[in-house]
Amino acid sequence: MRKIIVSEFLSLDGIMENPAWSFKYWNDEIAKFKSGEDYSTDALLLGRVTYDGFSKAWPNSKDEGAPRINGMPKYVVSNT
Repeated sequence: MRKIIVSEFLSLDGIMENPAWSFKYWNDEIAKFKSGEDYSTDALLLGRVTYDGFSKAWPNSKDEGAPRINGMPKYVVSNT
């Protein structure tokens, strides 16, 4: 059986539906941590809304991790 690792951007007061709040707190330490998470996995499990955003952003991304993200299998969970 495989392990699921949950990675969320969540404010202390429980806000997770508006991703814009997290960008003002982004720094090199967070980037290093998130990169480590990315390289410890071999697939992504995404909600449909998150996948919709990923599918538009990552294929054209110049981020150094883009080839890895783009090449990973993606499993999408949806209630529709």
